[in-house]
Amino acid sequence: MAARRRFYWLLALPFVWQVGLVPLVNGVSFAPFGIPFPMAWQMAGVVFATVIIGVLFLLDERSGAGAAEEAAFIAATEEATGAETTSGRAPGGGES
Repeated sequence: MAARRRFYWLLALPFVWQVGLVPLVNGVSFAPFGIPFPMAWQMAGVVFATVIIGVLFLLDERSGAGAAEEAAFIAATEEATGAETTSGRAPGGGES
């Protein structure tokens, strides 16, 4: 279990970007595309956080860490929904 969590520290990077570095960027007068720099910094932080979460997802998939959890989730979901998933209908009652 410890082996699969070795890269979870990456989740701290978006927090540091969005909160920890605000004092450094707050006084920047540069305005890319006419947008105040702190606002552009926050928008770039959203993209940065998305990339970090995507990388973490890929690392999790490659390590096989989520396979057991995914199998348990699918089994529990099928058990909870019963005949809906086995009758050919999409979950939620819609047609597939």
